[in-house]
Amino acid sequence: MTAAWESTSAEAHRLVFGDRHDTYDHPVVDYERTTELFNALTGLDLDVRQAVMFMLCVKLSRIGAGFDRGLDASTVRDSLVDLAGYADCLFAVWEETDSRENQ
Repeated sequence: MTAAWESTSAEAHRLVFGDRHDTYDHPVVDYERTTELFNALTGLDLDVRQAVMFMLCVKLSRIGAGFDRGLDASTVRDSLVDLAGYADCLFAVWEETDSRENQ
């Protein structure tokens, strides 16, 4: 057993604070836009934290499908990286939401 593998959380961090941030802005800005669109399309009333939690559910579902189909770890790695990234985004969104509510 080897202890050397590329960390999915390190990769997620690079994406969230690098390419994705540069492209889509701070997670709260990105997910406020996403939430508005989702709510307009569905008639639902998710808040921004719930929208990010929805994305976590999407990734958990895909990882579960990988388990069910007997896929190897490398096949679902992208979903694992995304899961870590969405968890980080949820923290950023939650923290910013709390900050705004306490002003």
